[in-house]
Amino acid sequence: MRNLLALIGLLVVGFGGIGWYCGWYKLSVGKGLDGNLQIETEVKTKKVVEDSSSFFQKVGKIASDKLEKDGKDSQPVSAPVATPGPSAPAAPTPPAAPAPPVPSDRGGFANWLLAPQKPAQPTAGNR
Repeated sequence: MRNLLALIGLLVVGFGGIGWYCGWYKLSVGKGLDGNLQIETEVKTKKVVEDSSSFFQKVGKIASDKLEKDGKDSQPVSAPVATPGPSAPAAPTPPAAPAPPVPSDRGGFANWLLAPQKPAQPTAGNR
């Protein structure tokens, strides 16, 4: 429960800091006519909407570019090289199953988010 409250607090502070940096709101503190402390806020909702939509568009473009790059750069993994040792016959390795095709009816961020993950391939360094 404490971790959840800490996460919520971090999100609120982060949103406040990002909003101040991006100019989403303006705070002004002063004294009123009767001498009491007066705090005024001005929130620029149009700027918040524009900035957040452009952010998500950029994230979607980066994700789709990465998917396209990964699709072009993927090469088949060769069988691991046997290490020297006793001369026992090696067991045959089964052929690797091809990765399922990624549906192309979704695009951009949704495609990146919902695409199946490729299983990690063992290498000679991490055995």
